Amino acid sequence: MRQSSTNNQTKYQVYIYILTVAVMCTIFGFNLGALISTKLRLVNIFMLEIYDIDSMINTFLLGSFVGSFLCGRLIAQTGRLQSILGAFIIGVLGHSTSAMSPTFSTLFISEFAVGAAFGIYLLAATCYVVELAPASSRGMCSTLIGVFFCFGLLIAFLLRNVIAHSNIMVVSTVIVFCIPVLLYAYARLPESPRYLSLSESSDRALSVLIKLRNKNSEAARELAAINECVLGEDRGINLFFKSSVYRSVIWILLSTALLIFFQGCAIIPLMTSELCKIYNAAVGSLMPHERYELNYILIGSIFIGILLASILSSYLVDKVGHKAVMLGACTFNEVLLLSLFILLSLMNRQFGPYAFAFVLLLFSFSSVILLNVFITTLLPELLPLKGREFGLSVCLITCYAAIMLCMYLFSRTMHNLGIQFMISFFVIIGAILYVVLKVVIPETKDQMLEQMENTIFNERSLKAIDKK
Repeated sequence: MRQSSTNNQTKYQVYIYILTVAVMCTIFGFNLGALISTKLRLVNIFMLEIYDIDSMINTFLLGSFVGSFLCGRLIAQTGRLQSILGAFIIGVLGHSTSAMSPTFSTLFISEFAVGAAFGIYLLAATCYVVELAPASSRGMCSTLIGVFFCFGLLIAFLLRNVIAHSNIMVVSTVIVFCIPVLLYAYARLPESPRYLSLSESSDRALSVLIKLRNKNSEAARELAAINECVLGEDRGINLFFKSSVYRSVIWILLSTALLIFFQGCAIIPLMTSELCKIYNAAVGSLMPHERYELNYILIGSIFIGILLASILSSYLVDKVGHKAVMLGACTFNEVLLLSLFILLSLMNRQFGPYAFAFVLLLFSFSSVILLNVFITTLLPELLPLKGREFGLSVCLITCYAAIMLCMYLFSRTMHNLGIQFMISFFVIIGAILYVVLKVVIPETKDQMLEQMENTIFNERSLKAIDKK
């Protein structure tokens, strides 16, 4: 009976570790949500234009870009856990400084710092969670990062009035919440056994695996598979230049990432309010609350929708399949884009604005499912152990650059070519994305990381995973 109790405790301990890391992402979502939800307060305090605050989102993204660019080697040298803890500390301090900023320049620098911390955190956390989680629940565990990021967004929106008038109380509450999480993580969380094996600490890797798995024999088999994958001296960028298989995997993942973002999966959720205003102006209708600069009903609906979407993706990913969930979301996006095109053609003044907003909300819902599974699960799963940090760094840099490029081109495209041209472009890209997901990307559900890595390098093909 005592042995059974110990096994159950060990079984659930790994989920407590993963949940602790995922909870840390709340602070980054809360920071970005506070920035979006308190636009009017920032405009009044710093005497800005309403669109100047949108540049702060770009500042956050630019910080994430820089953080991802710099942290690949950092994570490879210091480990996943230390990078996560360091990024969390910087994120909390940066958010606290941002909330108390006396000047716009302080706000600007603080948001850049929080963005950089988020870039480091996301890269390190996705590696860490995927490497700790059991194969049978890896998708659910990794998508928790997206769940808590969206949870932070919603909490910030719900507390927008408190944030606007009680900065000191909000900062104090954030610090009180974060200190126990940080102390527990520092005292109890183990380093990734795969990083330890890469660092030639096989004994420590085995002891961590014994903590994480139910049986010693299972831990020993997993360590043997890991040690087989760490053979050879080439890592990171050296592996990229010397291995054609690794290069092809990165090119495929980069191409898939670009297709996802150019299907509109990031820009449409970000610009939903603007798109609704454009459509309503075209049909000559005014929805409730549109007389204000910010439509809080629409923003709140988006935040609730994306939180539900991230929870649904976490629930479905290991039941339906990692690739299958992405295919379903991509297909649903295509249907919604065609619906938007039809609504733009009909231009119904009575029901059009409400239908248009509803379809945009559904598109945001579906897009978050696609993004959450791709970024937090599929990317780290398909990258080899010796090139995981470098590959993730390159892919995340591409994602941040794609978001900023879409934001930069959005207004120009709308003004010069029109909204129907943009929707048509998204539909075409979405069709290409569907073909890539269907033909090129394998199903990774229930497969061990090292087993997939060996299959890719031995067969020189991603699709070989489906045959195993």
